[in-house]
Amino acid sequence: MRRTRLLLAAAGLCFPATTMAAQEDEQIWLAQFSTIEVGQKVLLFTDVQLRFTDGADRLGQTLLRPAVGYRITPSDTLFLGYAYVRTEPLNGTPTDEHRMFQQALVRVLGGPGKTTVTSRTRLEQRWLEGRSGMGWRLRQQVRVETPVTKGLNAIVWAEPFVNFDTTSWGQRAGFDQLRGFAGVGVPIAKGIAIEAGYSGQYVNRFNVPDRMNHIGSLSLTIRK
Repeated sequence: MRRTRLLLAAAGLCFPATTMAAQEDEQIWLAQFSTIEVGQKVLLFTDVQLRFTDGADRLGQTLLRPAVGYRITPSDTLFLGYAYVRTEPLNGTPTDEHRMFQQALVRVLGGPGKTTVTSRTRLEQRWLEGRSGMGWRLRQQVRVETPVTKGLNAIVWAEPFVNFDTTSWGQRAGFDQLRGFAGVGVPIAKGIAIEAGYSGQYVNRFNVPDRMNHIGSLSLTIRK
């Protein structure tokens, strides 16, 4: 229990007091992550997400993200992938965003059955259909997972986003957003687990109030 309280306290530090001035929304994000091993080195990864926004009353965003990974060590993997993001704002114009991304997934310490720290570094190239210009963005996630009891793990992670440039379609150079998560992971079968908890998303916006999204997060993870 002591480790769980420490993890939750760390998650609370992810979002500063300035979020009180931001516009707020309650959302639900559903996700399904699949990782399939092809031989000893190659991985096939898929990520499908449905994000319900505006009080979780409507489907505001859909994300599809396939990737191919190459395991350079037993605990470190490089990925190359693509993402399609369909966003339908309540009072705005829908957008279709395309991304290419390169990613390094590194286990910093720990292993199965132990407290584990994982680093995920993702570089994205983003463009919108019908708009000119491509934006570059860096995402750095640090995730901590620790066993609480048999069949139950406590999980926290934090992920800041930084834009490298400014585009004509709205990306601004500098700090973009911060996401954090605190919850639990429950294995339900061999290679299959559910993660559920609270995720906060603080979005830095230009010429309008910043945004703080309070998200109920539920994901199904499959590893084969």
